[in-house]
Amino acid sequence: MERALERVRAGEDDPPCRTCGGILKSATISFGQNLVPDDLERAQRAAEHCDLLLAVGSSLTVFPAAGLVPIARAVGARVVIVNEEPTPYDDIADGVVQGRIGDVLPAIVGIA
Repeated sequence: MERALERVRAGEDDPPCRTCGGILKSATISFGQNLVPDDLERAQRAAEHCDLLLAVGSSLTVFPAAGLVPIARAVGARVVIVNEEPTPYDDIADGVVQGRIGDVLPAIVGIA
């Protein structure tokens, strides 16, 4: 994985595997794969105690991850959603930024 990350740092977008041409990924969960139960429990505990929940690049339609937004909102956390398309939780969010996350996030953190 470190060699693939070096390729990205060198400017190569989404480098394919040089052996099979497939997608290279590290610790990600693809659609249809099960979430790691310990990770989900940790995320739920964090949502129950956070001051701000930043939901980035998610349609917020797939549960259980989509359920983190109302958990955070219920404990009084501010919610900011960054996504290219509208989500079911836009109406309860304190802020909604629509756009491609590759364009929006650098602008938010001031590196664009």
